[in-house]
Amino acid sequence: MTTVSLVIPAYNEAGRLPTFLQSIATYYAKSPASITEVLVVDDGSTDKTVAAAEQVGAGLPIMRVIKHARNKGKGAAVRTGVMAATSDIVVFMDADGATAIDELPKMLTALDGADIGVGNRWMPGADTERNSALRRLSGFVYRTYMGYFGLGDVDTMCGFKGYRRSVAQDLFAELQEERWLFDTEIAYKAVRRQYRTVNFPIKWRSMDGSKLDTVTLLKTALKIWPLIRSLKK
Repeated sequence: MTTVSLVIPAYNEAGRLPTFLQSIATYYAKSPASITEVLVVDDGSTDKTVAAAEQVGAGLPIMRVIKHARNKGKGAAVRTGVMAATSDIVVFMDADGATAIDELPKMLTALDGADIGVGNRWMPGADTERNSALRRLSGFVYRTYMGYFGLGDVDTMCGFKGYRRSVAQDLFAELQEERWLFDTEIAYKAVRRQYRTVNFPIKWRSMDGSKLDTVTLLKTALKIWPLIRSLKK
């Protein structure tokens, strides 16, 4: 039987994380064979993220919290979870629950015969809610730009991706970009190493309190070319 690890990076998510973890606990109670472990990686939070996670974790025996002593970035948090995972499949999900745990079966189907599965908010069949016009425009510009690097079909910024564990640990082992651009680095490495990636449409809901605003997204985009050039070396 295939085993599945969920990795959830969290930074100052005391307000949003408990609701998402509770949904995972409910899902697990109904289908205990679907998830083997849940790894919450606290990235040096200054609020009560750890306490909130541990409170929910009391009712979710497969969950554990891994703590960074200081904030390193989302990429670093995902890497910590990936390298600590023990299951056949490693899936990372955002702490805000923008992608619900109910989408997990789609991921496992995508990974049946593939190395990497990527939830996609833009392809036909996707269902997005509360996605502002500005966010859609910035997303379009970002995807168009990513097309120049052979990644136009991949929703690189979507926080719902899955890997076979050996693939994940190969791609994350020497991570250069520890913050927002880690997704781009991993996707680019996957193309260069010829891993098979399957995109699939998901249901996604924009949540209040996002740490990646439009300005940050556009500033991040300017750093893509230097990163790609570095990876080519």
